[in-house]
Amino acid sequence: MTDVVDLGDIRGADAGQVGPKMARLGQLAADGWRVPDGYAVTAAALDGWLPAPARAELARLFTGPATGHRDAGHRELAERAARARALVESQPLPAQLQDAVAAAHARLAARTGRQDALRVAVRSSAVSEDGHAASFAGQYETYLGVSGVDDVLRHVRKCWASGFSAHALSYRRRFGGPGPAGTEPVRVHDLAVGVLELVDARSAGVAFTLDPVTGDRGVCVVEGNWGFGESVVNGHVTPDHWTVDRAAGQVRTARVGTKLTWAAVNPASGRVGLSPLPDDLVGAACLTDDEVRYICERATAIEAAAGGVPQDVEWTVARGLPFPDSVYFLQHRPETTWSASRGSSSETGAESGSVTIPAPATGEPAFDPVRYALRNVFKVPGT
Repeated sequence: MTDVVDLGDIRGADAGQVGPKMARLGQLAADGWRVPDGYAVTAAALDGWLPAPARAELARLFTGPATGHRDAGHRELAERAARARALVESQPLPAQLQDAVAAAHARLAARTGRQDALRVAVRSSAVSEDGHAASFAGQYETYLGVSGVDDVLRHVRKCWASGFSAHALSYRRRFGGPGPAGTEPVRVHDLAVGVLELVDARSAGVAFTLDPVTGDRGVCVVEGNWGFGESVVNGHVTPDHWTVDRAAGQVRTARVGTKLTWAAVNPASGRVGLSPLPDDLVGAACLTDDEVRYICERATAIEAAAGGVPQDVEWTVARGLPFPDSVYFLQHRPETTWSASRGSSSETGAESGSVTIPAPATGEPAFDPVRYALRNVFKVPGT
């Protein structure tokens, strides 16, 4: 595989080079799903790009003695992580890799017909993320609204450097990934980077092919907000929430969330950031019932293609396109939080590729937003 690969050439089997996130997206594209176009910078291309002095400095940062006191240790890790990120972000990518990214970006601009107005999402795609025990999703960075090759190259470095953030290092230590100490401390992550056309999002969010609070396999749960999905996946709002009967395809429950902010394009900078939600959208549902049912039907099809393992699916509805062509799928991954709360993989069937979860008790349990946020926003197993 070359250092930079167009999405159309990526398949599910390429996860070891481009990470599961981009590999699954490439497979969806090959199977005819509506996904944003793009390309990936492979983990192999980024491994070892740092010059020897920078690698030596990273080794010194992460192999030195650690403070014993817990609070002091957290502060020390944060300081070392900040220095590591700054060091990585200051290093230029090799000229050959810069040229390969520029060529891929030109191909993407030509395919999309947006040579003068192409804006992209630059997304980390870690080879090690999305294991059965814990999801590493959200531990690495995504940047929305990036424009131009120079800015893309800068954000490729920022994505790779995000593997040295304090929270990413702590998460890998806690949930089984390699920690910052070792014989090759700069290889604490094998990280690829995806560059995807930025869909002009009217609404966005996530769909779960089971109820992540109760484990009910008979329903699909959809959550969303106006604008881009970062306000939902990062827990900035209480999103709109639907449950859909998978067998009947009917909406069982619908709740408009407390949505006071949204992730939207800043007209001045062209970048995506949080801002107050317009008053006329605050109390309005971000999806129609037809859109909710369609998203659930498609998410269920993704689950079937994934061997029946429950999935966490990110979607967006593009502004100005007719339904259902307006619905794009951005990524999917195994839903780990409910399965992790049920115990070992032998109990959930994760190793065999199937999950058997008992039906919930009769009657709908009270909704617990704290427990829900821990499971689905912060990805804390067992909560």
